[in-house]
Amino acid sequence: MASIEYKILLAAGHADPDAEQQERLSSLLTGDFDQDRLIRLARKEGMSGLLYKSLKKAGILGFLGHRQMQQLQSFYYRTVQHNLQAVHDLMQILQQSNDKGIQVVLLQGIALLEKVYKDIGLRPLTDIDLWVLPERRAVFDSLLQQMGYQPDPVYPNTFKKGSTIVDINSHILWAERIKSRRRLLAKSQLTIHDNIDVIDFEGLPAGSLNTVDLALYLSLHAFKHSASRLVWLVDIKHILTCWKIADWKALFDRAEELGQVNIVYDMLYLITRMFDLKVPEDIATMVAKRGLTWPGRMILAKRLDGRPLPNWAPLLLFTAGKNFNTRVAFVFETLFPRPSVLRQIFNDRSDFRTWQLYIKRALQLFRTVRGG
Repeated sequence: MASIEYKILLAAGHADPDAEQQERLSSLLTGDFDQDRLIRLARKEGMSGLLYKSLKKAGILGFLGHRQMQQLQSFYYRTVQHNLQAVHDLMQILQQSNDKGIQVVLLQGIALLEKVYKDIGLRPLTDIDLWVLPERRAVFDSLLQQMGYQPDPVYPNTFKKGSTIVDINSHILWAERIKSRRRLLAKSQLTIHDNIDVIDFEGLPAGSLNTVDLALYLSLHAFKHSASRLVWLVDIKHILTCWKIADWKALFDRAEELGQVNIVYDMLYLITRMFDLKVPEDIATMVAKRGLTWPGRMILAKRLDGRPLPNWAPLLLFTAGKNFNTRVAFVFETLFPRPSVLRQIFNDRSDFRTWQLYIKRALQLFRTVRGG
């Protein structure tokens, strides 16, 4: 059963809570809960900014103790500072890349700051996620290094300068690391790239996934990481909140086209049960008729209770409905990836030979299964 602290975070998952949502939050805060655990959980789940602003708007921030209130406020303003620096650095990157004719597509948190969150302190950014097609990747990497960004010696897609980390994807489903992820899409990634929006990012043009592709991509990203952070699910909920029936139908059509229908149903199962999300009656009926398999419901129930999904959950969720060859290739390569990826996983064992890395990987998987 979900803890009251987790229920408070669910109730705080609104960028601009209305009167009913504020009342729900107020009723939860008058109950018996551990304030220190709430603050720790909010930070772990990426929800500090949303919790701070929701409590403040509802006029109940003072329900917290002085120390907890100061901690929450501090997390919020640190997020503002960090995100402002990220926005500043991204503007410089966009200026240079636009001058060289490199199409850069914003992904994940940095894209949501423009499309969803109007308050820069609500959504924490770990890094700046960008998508650059393979044919322009080498030029873009060189550009970043000229700007002072240093490539990570272990993770070649990651560049860092000061506190800013840039994570570059050449494939929308991160197939640089696990090549079989390409097979999870029924069509080439160019089908998605050809339909990006060009947005105004602080006065500079930047690519962004259209709203339907963004909802689908964020669902895949969340499940790739076992839905381990609540804020990733809140992101999706914010996108879906104002949708009309035509938007919902467009999502299902797009998911069908790309071979990702199961992921959409899985995510809607979570979102509609976690948040007060009203979907059109036709869509609700369609989702209810489709249902989920028993294993799927058991896996997703963990997140409903406030726990991350099992580490092996993406293997099941990503391959549902795929053909046998795709499922085997994806599962095997994910469990036993090529040596360069194993060296990223075990970066403290640079002296290991390839056969030693695979033995260590097998032992790691065995311990995971044995531990449940």
